Amino acid sequence: MKYIFILIIIITPLAYDSEASPYDISEYGTRTELPNPIVTEDYILMPGDSVLITITGATNYSYITGITYEGKVTLNMPVASVPTMQGVYVPQYDVVAAIPVYGLSLHTAKDSIAKVFSRYLRNVDIDVTLLGMRTFVVLVVGEITTPGMVEATPIYRVSTVIDAAGGITAVGSRAHIELKRGRQSTRVNLDEFERTGNVEANPYVQDGDIIVIPVMRMSVVIKGAVFGKREYELRVAELTASRERTSEGLYELIEGERVSDLLVKAGGITPWADATHAYIERGVQKIYVNASAVSTNPDTSENIRMLDGDVLVVPSVSSVVYVQGQVVAPGAFPFQPYTKVSNYIGVAGGPLGDANTSGAHIKRGQDKIPIKDDPFVEEGDIIFVPRQVLKWWQDYLEITAVVASLVIAYLSITK
Repeated sequence: MKYIFILIIIITPLAYDSEASPYDISEYGTRTELPNPIVTEDYILMPGDSVLITITGATNYSYITGITYEGKVTLNMPVASVPTMQGVYVPQYDVVAAIPVYGLSLHTAKDSIAKVFSRYLRNVDIDVTLLGMRTFVVLVVGEITTPGMVEATPIYRVSTVIDAAGGITAVGSRAHIELKRGRQSTRVNLDEFERTGNVEANPYVQDGDIIVIPVMRMSVVIKGAVFGKREYELRVAELTASRERTSEGLYELIEGERVSDLLVKAGGITPWADATHAYIERGVQKIYVNASAVSTNPDTSENIRMLDGDVLVVPSVSSVVYVQGQVVAPGAFPFQPYTKVSNYIGVAGGPLGDANTSGAHIKRGQDKIPIKDDPFVEEGDIIFVPRQVLKWWQDYLEITAVVASLVIAYLSITK
């Protein structure tokens, strides 16, 4: 064995030529989608990975090898040097051992490999470099756009696999995703991951994993002047005319979440939001909230708990129509294109008994437009329904009584 080492020392100065090597490094090229370099303490070696083992010191050489199906890596020793047609000497290797590295991190595998190499070589340093990552398939089922198998690598997280499968459907849960790994099951919460950056809520995937996307347990609709974090399928068929300025989508509701929590999920309110006139539609109720106040101070009393099925509306300053005067529920209402005055009065609950509908009009800037012909409404219009003067006999009686009391009072004073 001593003579073999002498031979190694003699031939190693001939320099390892990667171009002439039978191990072409290009086929193990690294992936360009790596967000950050791989941490050797975190990456777990499995069959299908390929590594570069480098020996430096009293002896210098390197070689590329893969993790075998049994989870082992070979220890190669150069025993000869053979010239090529170009006159370049290429070392020839013999395998002297196979070391199990299955389930070990790169850092731990390096120590194991160095320990075995120390039986054959003295005064050398051993380094292990990951050159190629294994690929495997992960099954994605449930509320996913394209259910089925997705090819993945060890650096893929659950969110990466879901994106590769087309994303979660409009009714799919992002907070109660189930990651099945053998007999174990782990909850994945992508909302928490996106909000806080907690990587434990979005773990790496492994070979054989199954990702299950359930249906949302509870949900709310948020529409109007919010940014919207993602694209959503819409519950309604049509949006308002200003598509680029409004958002409308179905958002998952977790038990106990309040208005401020849902506004965060929706990306926050826009600069053009009429935040003081935001409201919640809860059945037949309309609950007004100050979206700006609850966003800056979640402890305010207006930051009420949301319920399943609520609709949170944040109107735009120029995308609302105001109905004022003698109607059941005056207020601001989302602008809808090609909608007439009568429709908005109806949305406001209809006229009261003493309303003067013939005298109603639209305030549009400096103009005052009568509603006799039931015209179409434009963004920012104010519909005003005045009170009917002297419409009922009660009004005449009330005026007569007032006049009579004044006369009586006057006569009493003059006596």
